[in-house]
Amino acid sequence: MHGPYSDGYAKSRVETPKASRYHGHMSHEPPRTYIGCCGAYCRTCRAFKDGSCKGCKLGYATGERDLAKAKCRIKVCCMNRGYQSCGDCPDLDTCDIIHSFHDKSGYKYRKYRESTQFIRQYGYEEYIRQANAWTNAYGKLGPPR
Repeated sequence: MHGPYSDGYAKSRVETPKASRYHGHMSHEPPRTYIGCCGAYCRTCRAFKDGSCKGCKLGYATGERDLAKAKCRIKVCCMNRGYQSCGDCPDLDTCDIIHSFHDKSGYKYRKYRESTQFIRQYGYEEYIRQANAWTNAYGKLGPPR
């Protein structure tokens, strides 16, 4: 398992946007900044790219967004515990919060579960390498080449 920040990223860089708006064009951000706690990948998400979504983690480190006001229980739990995603959490297999989300009916929830497990098994760099080819917040993942 790959632990949080095991590649040298400082905790403050997890979600530190340098721009005051969230339009999906902040390529100066570390790629991990765009990984949602649940396994979504904001960088390729249509809603994020068109500006109708602020992204999962962007803005909290700078104070532009307040985690205490966040409605997503997954995000609040994950970020309060200092994890990049739920894939870092030792409680992933027994967590009711993430399982209630991943167990919803629908293709995307299954894909988010797959992403979280993929991160846990292969790490963030491989996940990002494959996710950058997606056209939505989820997509195809395969064993590393």
